Amino acid sequence: MANRYTEVLTTLASTNATSVYTVPDNKTAIVKTLSAYNSDGSSAYSLTVQLTDTSESTTVTWDVESIATNTRKGFLTNGEVLVLDELDIIKLTASSADKFHIVIGVLEID
Repeated sequence: MANRYTEVLTTLASTNATSVYTVPDNKTAIVKTLSAYNSDGSSAYSLTVQLTDTSESTTVTWDVESIATNTRKGFLTNGEVLVLDELDIIKLTASSADKFHIVIGVLEID
């Protein structure tokens, strides 16, 4: 069983739901870090985190947060992790484009 750490670094360029990570075929993913930084210097904006279970064709809202100006918000705290199956998707929706910088750290397991 091979383990591989990978990261996603992105900026949300629109206010549409954006797929930021999809678990590769034949893998299980353990999401260790999911954080967003609001780079705007004057306004708080909200960020919605959704998880899609493709095997069940189901998308659920996992969290919605208003993030203050120039602030980073971690969505996994106190040792929480997300365990995702192959082809599951993390989707993020920002209330304003080009404000959120996203960092996701994932352990992918065969």
